[in-house]
Amino acid sequence: MYSVKLIKERRKSNILKPPAFDCLKGTPAINITRGCFHSCVYCYARGFTDAPPRGEVHLYENLPEMLERELARKRRLPSWVSFSTASDAFQDMDEILNTTYAVMNLLIERGIGISFLTKGFIPSEFLELFRRYPRAIKARIGLVSLNEDYIRLFEPFSTHPIKRLLNIRNLINAGVDTAVRIDPVISAITDSKDSMEHLIKRLKVAGVINISVSSLVMRPSIMSQFITELPFKIAKEILRLYNNQPWQRVITSAKTRLLPQAMRIAQYRSIKNIANQYGIDCHICGCKNPDLPWEFCNPWISEKDALNINNRQFSLFA
Repeated sequence: MYSVKLIKERRKSNILKPPAFDCLKGTPAINITRGCFHSCVYCYARGFTDAPPRGEVHLYENLPEMLERELARKRRLPSWVSFSTASDAFQDMDEILNTTYAVMNLLIERGIGISFLTKGFIPSEFLELFRRYPRAIKARIGLVSLNEDYIRLFEPFSTHPIKRLLNIRNLINAGVDTAVRIDPVISAITDSKDSMEHLIKRLKVAGVINISVSSLVMRPSIMSQFITELPFKIAKEILRLYNNQPWQRVITSAKTRLLPQAMRIAQYRSIKNIANQYGIDCHICGCKNPDLPWEFCNPWISEKDALNINNRQFSLFA
């Protein structure tokens, strides 16, 4: 376990920011912190210019009062607000969780729905809040693998996947729309048929009916993190798959390399086939796969529309 320094600071700029993801277009986003305790090895947000060093997390302690004033100035309130585009709202620190609760509670009581993506554990007080307003919540749990070696190397400070499966059960029991994001799928690490089937089978048992997936995207900062934080042999094996790929713009980064298209198509086809066997809808992240037919994976698209999009655009993976 590495030590984490929590630094409290006061936010001065507007809180509700439009995210860069097309799937969240038009939906403002909030990050409770700058930096994240989880420090996943593949995290692209760690490479942002304003990201604090590893082991340091900045909490915007004045978010609740700032948000209340910002909402009071708006002529029209947003229908939804998204959390955790560059950090995690459920980092296991009391000060962070207290701020998260205050902000989420304020939004929900104003009639504004919330969505979030987390690799953290959701405490009982949040579940009680969500149970009172289940239609106002869209929960997305990040879960890539149940393999202990993977967890130790790539996500050593996130909540253990078994607890994340418990999150899923608890949220579904509270009546919350809950899906899982399998991102990033890492070639030769998490994409084997046996590994993916083991994960999807456990998701089915937990009650999941919807997943979204994407392969690992590579940026210079992620390359550096792999080299410095992973065993050299593993880092080399992964990075070599991206070496001859062109740099291109993906989301906001113009220096991104994608896994070769043929490899991604094979990955997605395999995952979709496994998901179909277990009666789970599987969507490909369009934002991170700009060279493939677009498929929405946002929290607000209806099941009917998602099915129509699958049938119309993704025969590629049939």
